[in-house]
Amino acid sequence: MTDPRLDPPPGLVTRLIARIATALLPLDESLPPLAGIRRVLVVRTDDRVGNVLLTVPLVRAVQKALPHAQVDLLVAAGQARVVAGLPNLEIVRFDKRKPWRLPRRASYEVVIDAAHWHAFSLTSALVSRWASGHWLIGADRGPSWIYSAALPPPAPGTPEVAAKVALARELGAADLPPLETALGTKPVDFALPPRFVVVNPGARKKDHRWDNFRTLVTKLRLPALIVWGPGEMDVAVALAAESGGTVAPKTDLDQLAHIFRKAAAVITNDTGPMHLAVACGAPTVGLFLTQAGLRWAHEGPRFRAVVNPTVETVLSAVNDLLDSTRAPADSRQSHSEGPT
Repeated sequence: MTDPRLDPPPGLVTRLIARIATALLPLDESLPPLAGIRRVLVVRTDDRVGNVLLTVPLVRAVQKALPHAQVDLLVAAGQARVVAGLPNLEIVRFDKRKPWRLPRRASYEVVIDAAHWHAFSLTSALVSRWASGHWLIGADRGPSWIYSAALPPPAPGTPEVAAKVALARELGAADLPPLETALGTKPVDFALPPRFVVVNPGARKKDHRWDNFRTLVTKLRLPALIVWGPGEMDVAVALAAESGGTVAPKTDLDQLAHIFRKAAAVITNDTGPMHLAVACGAPTVGLFLTQAGLRWAHEGPRFRAVVNPTVETVLSAVNDLLDSTRAPADSRQSHSEGPT
């Protein structure tokens, strides 16, 4: 029976191209001995910020499992900035308009195609097959023959980070490392409140947008700084006018990350900035309009997932997070401010 979580299978042309690539780009028939693996490539070709961030734990898990190997990360050139500057991480920049910049053919003993487990990406599969000399790992959601090993979809409810790390189980990966980014370490050129909560009411997918931020912001015990992305300024301005929050200036990704690093908490829809906030170490409340959305949630004491959110449940999660992550200096400051 077909897993209903999977996208429809790819069409005839895609399957034919995958079959040809499998024939023209042969691989060995067995996984090399782990002690002999010297180079591993993790491939994530799409250009979504969140997807790049969600792949970093997989790289770190492989590095821990194979400390003697060089483990590189291939990402879309336009999003390399998201992971550039991280220690002990070599970035391969991918631009499908410039195929001559691909890694050399068969230059890695093991390649992991880290594209979505629910949808087959021909681009990612072809790049992965090209770079692999021995063993290619991917998810079984289409032409599985292009891989040496194709893993079945994860169990329902499995967080995305865990699903990604599971791809490297054959390599000995077991831990679930945190998200990371070097973005946001430089100061911004505008003033920020001494202690504030970031509110992100937008989302690329409109069906991921919660509709009651206005009431929530009026009940927060700290000032709200409303951030926004491309095409979302009107949403932010309207929310500020109705709630008394402050609209942040237009920011690039690095400035947004700096705001997250300075925030007492971040309240966000299920969207890319949620993962960026987590990667920046910000105490984060993620809002999920359906139970299925929990796939994109995070574990750990600095994250709260709220499903089917109401003002009361979100406010409770925010206050719990503020109380549990408050530093001693913040506690002293709160007493000097008087009751809230």
